[in-house]
Amino acid sequence: MNIGFISLGCAKNRVDTEIMMALLSGAGHRIVNSIERADAVIINTCGFIGEAKEESINTILETAELKAGGILKYLIATGCLTQRYAKEIFNEMPELDAVVGISYFPAINEILVKLQNGGRILKVGPPPETFVEKGPRIISTPPGSAYLKIVEGCNNRCSYCAIPSIRGKLRSRPITELLEEARILAGQGIKELVLIAQDTANYGYDLQGKYLLPQLIQELQDKVDGIDWIRLLYLHPAHINDDIINCIASHSKVVPYLDIPIQHVSSKILKAMNRKHDRKYLENLIDKLKAEIEGLVLRTTVMVGFPGEEESDFEELYNFTRKVEFDWLGAFTFNPEEGTAAAQLPNQIEEAVQNKRLDTILKLQHKISRKKNIARINSSEKVLVSGQVSSNLYIGRAYFQAPEVDGVTLIKSNSKLPRGEFTPVRFAAVRNYDMIGELIVDEPAQ
Repeated sequence: MNIGFISLGCAKNRVDTEIMMALLSGAGHRIVNSIERADAVIINTCGFIGEAKEESINTILETAELKAGGILKYLIATGCLTQRYAKEIFNEMPELDAVVGISYFPAINEILVKLQNGGRILKVGPPPETFVEKGPRIISTPPGSAYLKIVEGCNNRCSYCAIPSIRGKLRSRPITELLEEARILAGQGIKELVLIAQDTANYGYDLQGKYLLPQLIQELQDKVDGIDWIRLLYLHPAHINDDIINCIASHSKVVPYLDIPIQHVSSKILKAMNRKHDRKYLENLIDKLKAEIEGLVLRTTVMVGFPGEEESDFEELYNFTRKVEFDWLGAFTFNPEEGTAAAQLPNQIEEAVQNKRLDTILKLQHKISRKKNIARINSSEKVLVSGQVSSNLYIGRAYFQAPEVDGVTLIKSNSKLPRGEFTPVRFAAVRNYDMIGELIVDEPAQ
C-alpha cells in the first residue's frame, strides 16, 4: 500500500512520524511524498494552542476531500489533537477511518491491517508511563541533520500549558539507548544531532533524581564518532544549573547555541505562569551564560497578553528584550487552553491588545536579529549544506541557525557542494533573516 504522511507541529512530532514511517516501510508498505499518490494518509496532529488545533482540523478536512473523490482509501489521525479530543473527533469527523492516541502510534501497522478488514478504529488511552517513542526511523529532515528526542512528557505544569495533560509525566530515554540511536544516525551520515524534549534541561530527573544532560552530552561526544554538532533546544531556565553550563562551555561538539524559552520577565507574570523563578534569576542566568560560553547565540520564546499583564509588565518584557538582544525570538499571544489553570484566571486580555503587543515585540526583534546578522558580514563559518537552489546557489545553516526556526545561509558557489556536508563560507550580505555567503575556496571546513 502507498502511504503518505503529514506531520504537523513540533520537531518531537516529526520524530514520531519518522518512527511510523519506518514501521510501515518495514511491513512492506511504500512511503510516498505526495498524498495524491497515497492509498492511505496519516496525519500526525498538533493540539498545543488554538492556531495549531485549527491547522490540524483544516488539514484533516482538506485531505478528506481526496477520500471523497475516490483518490484515498484510508485517512488516519494521530498525535496531540487526537489524544486530547479523541471521542469528539471520532464522533464528529466520520471522514477519519482511525483516531489514534499517542500511546498507540507504535502499533500503526496493526491498526492499518484492521482497517483493511473493515470498520472504523478508535485507539486512545492514557499517556505511557515509560519512554515508548523509539525505534528505527526514516529521517525526513534535510541531509546531515536529525533530531534526537531524549525526553517525552513534562512535569513543569506551567499554568498556561496543556502538554502535561496530553503527553503525560516526564519520562527520559536511557543514555544507552540514546547512544545507540546516535550511532545509527551517524552511520547514516548525520553530522548534527538536535536534542529535543518538552524540557531538555530536565533530562534524566525521573531516572536518577538529578539532571543527566551533562552526562549524556559527555558520552555523545566521547562515544559517538561522526557527529560534529550537538545542538540543544527547549531548555527551561529554571533547570539550567552550573553543571549544564560548564558542560556546554567545555565540550567542543556542543554548538554555543541555546534555545531557552523565558516566556516573560515580569516576576508577577512569571509567578502566575508557575515558571518557578523570577526576573532576577533570569538576569543572573543570562549574564552567566554570556560570560562563560564563548560565541553564545541565544534563542527564546515569549508570550504576550497573559491574564493580568498590564502595560507596565509588557514594557518590562520589551525593555528586557531590547537590553539582552536575543539572536532569535519567537513570540505568541496567550491562548486560554481548556483544562489549564490560566484559562480560569481573571483579567483576560483583549485580543486587539494582545495582537498589538505581539506586533510590537516582533518588530523590535526583527531589528535586533538583523543587527546581529549584519555584524556577521565579512566573518566566516562552516556551514552545513542542506540543498541546492539553482546551478550555483546552495542553502545551508551555520551554527547560529537552528533548523526550521531561524534563518538560513544562501551560499554562492561555482563548485559542486555535497549535501549533508560542511563547507567554509564567508558571509557577504543579509536578506531578511537569512545570510548570504560565498564559498571560501581552498579552505577546508574546520
